Amino acid sequence: MVASAAPFVSVCRVSEMPAGYRPDPELDPAESHVGPFLRREGPDGLCIGLVVQDHHCNEHGAIHGGVQMALADYTVGATARFGTTDSTVTVSFSAQFVDTARAGDLVEGRAEVVRRTGSLVFVQGRLSCADRALLAFSGVVKRLRPTPSP
Repeated sequence: MVASAAPFVSVCRVSEMPAGYRPDPELDPAESHVGPFLRREGPDGLCIGLVVQDHHCNEHGAIHGGVQMALADYTVGATARFGTTDSTVTVSFSAQFVDTARAGDLVEGRAEVVRRTGSLVFVQGRLSCADRALLAFSGVVKRLRPTPSP
């Protein structure tokens, strides 16, 4: 038997494409399947978004932790690649769950590069809904250099 949680009232509901966002063209098949993740670029930098739908939620009606981690991981990579021609793969990822969101909510991922070396990029950030933190995260990605054509 599942215990019912206290009622949750959201302040960040959306019913259509959020202003300034567009579908992210960089998604791989897994990210497209989990998302779709959205992208907004502006003076405040890069923001990755997800409008939570019923299929993103767990049995309690809250966004599934795995969906949050996938969005955060994508935010790490997108932030590391932003303004570069790099490809990246995640080599380390850590997350702390802080709060939750519900279907109809806009979850936004923002991050910053802490350090960029020749082969690695260190990133930290958070997912939020309005001004409410949902997930704090950090990750390290490996920069992949293009291989010369034969």
